[in-house]
Amino acid sequence: MGITTVKQRRKKYIVENKLTPSESVNEREFKVIAGGMLESLIPMKMEKSRKGFVLKSKIAGMDSLQSYFSEAVSKDMFLDVVSQLIAIVKECERNLMNVNNLMLDDEYIFLDRKTQIVKCVFWPVFKNEHVFEVARFFHDLPFRVVFTKNENHDYITRYLQYFKSHSPFSLKSFEKLIHELLDQKVTNHSQPHTDSTQFGDRQGLSNETIRNVVTIGSQTNSSPNQQTQCPQCGHEKLPNAKYCVSCGSPLYEVEEMQNQVLDISEVLGIKDDLAETTILSEEDFDNGTTVLGADSFEETTFPYLIRERTEEKITVDKPFFRIGKEKSFCDYFVANNNAVSRSHADIITREGRYYIIDHNSTNKTYVDNRVIPVQQEVEIFSGTKVTLANEEFVFYI
Repeated sequence: MGITTVKQRRKKYIVENKLTPSESVNEREFKVIAGGMLESLIPMKMEKSRKGFVLKSKIAGMDSLQSYFSEAVSKDMFLDVVSQLIAIVKECERNLMNVNNLMLDDEYIFLDRKTQIVKCVFWPVFKNEHVFEVARFFHDLPFRVVFTKNENHDYITRYLQYFKSHSPFSLKSFEKLIHELLDQKVTNHSQPHTDSTQFGDRQGLSNETIRNVVTIGSQTNSSPNQQTQCPQCGHEKLPNAKYCVSCGSPLYEVEEMQNQVLDISEVLGIKDDLAETTILSEEDFDNGTTVLGADSFEETTFPYLIRERTEEKITVDKPFFRIGKEKSFCDYFVANNNAVSRSHADIITREGRYYIIDHNSTNKTYVDNRVIPVQQEVEIFSGTKVTLANEEFVFYI
C-alpha cells in the first residue's frame, strides 16, 4: 500500500493513496468502485501526478468511525456497526474483490449519523504489502470504543471470548454470534449466579464483578432526554434520540462523555494472547458431547485465482495445484488458449506460504510481468499478477 492520508475540511473528508512504483491499479476492481456498483464502498477517482498515480475519495455528510466511537456508544449502536462491516466483507467476497484491500481501520470507515449506514474505503491495487486482517480488526475494535454506562456489558465479554475459542477465525460463526447478541435484549438469568469467573479465573470476570467495575465516569444529573430541540439546527428531537434526524448533531453535551472510556482489557482481564485454554460456557453443554472448536470447521478457506479474461474464480484447493491445457492431468484446464502449455505451472501451498513453479513451458510464466526461471519456486502473495504465456490471472489469499 502506498502513502495513505486522510484530511478533514469542515464536514468533508478527503482520503488519498499515493501508489508506490511497485504498485499498480486493478482495473476491474477500480471500475466497480469508481462506478459505484457496490454501495458499501466509497467511490473514488484516479489522478496522475509527476510522481505517479493517486487514488482519491471524497466523503461528505459522514463521520469517521473513529469520531463516532469516541462518543458514548450503546450496545445496539456498536453491534449494528459490526454487523454492517461483516456484510461489507461478505459483499466483497461475493464480488471477487480482494478483501485484503479493504481499509479495515476506524479512521477510514465512515458512518452517516442520520441513516446509521456504514461505508468503507477500498483500494483496488496489486501487490498490497500492508494487509488488513479481518479477524484482528474485529478483535481490536471494542478497545477503540467509548461505551455508555448504565448498560449491562456482558456482551463485550462474549464478543472478546469468541476470538479465544474460535481459531481459525470464521466469518460465518462470528456473524452468528453478533446476531445472537443483537437479539439478546435482556441478560440470560438461566445460570445460577456465582462469584466465580465465567471463563476461568484468569480469563474472565463474573457478571456481578463486571457490573461493579463498569461505572464509567461520574454520575451526572443531566440527561439527553431533557432537551426538546437540537442545539445546532433547532429541529424538534424524537423521544430517546441520541442524534438529530435533521442535521445529525449529537443531542447531548460533550461534557457528559468526558471520563467515560471503558478500559475493556483491564475490566475483563483479556490479554492479547489468543492461545490460552478456555473453559466452555453453559451454552456449550446444552446437549450431550461437545466438539471443541466445532465452528472452526464451518468454513475452510483456500487461496484462489481470478482469470482476468473471463473473471472466473479458481479455487486452489490442493497442496500442488497444476494449471495447463491438458484436461486429463491438470487441476485447472485453460480452455481456448493454445499459447498455454499442456502442463504449464504448479501453485504450491506450504506452511501457510504460496509459490509458483514453471514446468519448462513454451511461452514461459510471469510474476508481476517478470519472467520466472524454469523449475524454480517463486513466492507469490495476495494480489500478485500471474501470467501463463499470455493468459493473465491474479492470485488472492
